[in-house]
Amino acid sequence: MAEAATAATRPEPVALSAAVNIVTVPAVPGAAFVFDGRLVTTDKQGIAHIIVPAGTHGHTLTVKTTHTQRAGGDYSFARWWRTGNHTQDYERTLTGLRVRKNLTIKAAYRASFTVRYGFADPAKRPVPRSRVATVEFRGDNGQTVTATGGGTVRLLGIRPVNSSGTLVAKEIKYTVQRVQVDGSNVVRVNQQPFVPSQRQTVTISLLLLGAHFRTRDFLFGSPVGTTVVLTYPDRSTKRFPLDALGEADVAGLARGNYTVSVEAPGIAFTRPVALSRNQYVDLPVVTYRDLGVVGGMAVLVLGSLMALKRVRVRSRRRAVTATS
Repeated sequence: MAEAATAATRPEPVALSAAVNIVTVPAVPGAAFVFDGRLVTTDKQGIAHIIVPAGTHGHTLTVKTTHTQRAGGDYSFARWWRTGNHTQDYERTLTGLRVRKNLTIKAAYRASFTVRYGFADPAKRPVPRSRVATVEFRGDNGQTVTATGGGTVRLLGIRPVNSSGTLVAKEIKYTVQRVQVDGSNVVRVNQQPFVPSQRQTVTISLLLLGAHFRTRDFLFGSPVGTTVVLTYPDRSTKRFPLDALGEADVAGLARGNYTVSVEAPGIAFTRPVALSRNQYVDLPVVTYRDLGVVGGMAVLVLGSLMALKRVRVRSRRRAVTATS
């Protein structure tokens, strides 16, 4: 009985050693750390294992690889994550680490990627970057990044987030918010998603449209004029020559509000065009010939009225003479 009581109260054996696991989030192979003056690097899975004596001795862990490049991205150290005290999470060095049993410490990194982008119209034909003033990308982390039409942008692609009490690497998804061409936005908002950590080359589809302009003599319907004058949404103006049929096709127009007129002898009306789809636009022109015809008809009508008036006056005089 005494031996049984002694066995029941005998303390459990104390572990002589423990493991410290350094886990990079996301996995960063070859990342270097210094543990109590000893250099250690992570394996292909982004993990480093260190065996230390178990106990209350205060250990020190320092991140040596604060910045590295891999898989098309730039990875920068962001913070630590471990059970217990979090006062040193954003320092480069953790001090006073107690390793009584196996301990896992996460080293979190942010990753940025250079994304190269181009543009295409609805028919998949390339659109010159020079036509694009600005491009706006929005990430699902709430960040908005504005770039030019130059074709490259730096985007945060991976960030550490707290999920269910632990730290995980979250890929950021972006959508194209705006592409400014000739003063108009030529994309649908929140369409065309992409994830920079998975894809660093993006082709952005632009809502570019076509317009077919046709000029006609107002009275006779024959082709007239030499040039169509188009004022764009950004108030810039361009001229497009008319062919022998008095027609001109203009492609690659940003959706938006335009004004258009014709350079022709006579009176050419300026009219608004709200371009939201491919359109045919008729442009009547009152030519000098039209004015001559209208003027001649007006003279003829006026002469007829005056002649009729004279006839009526004579008739009244005859009637008065006959009754007197």
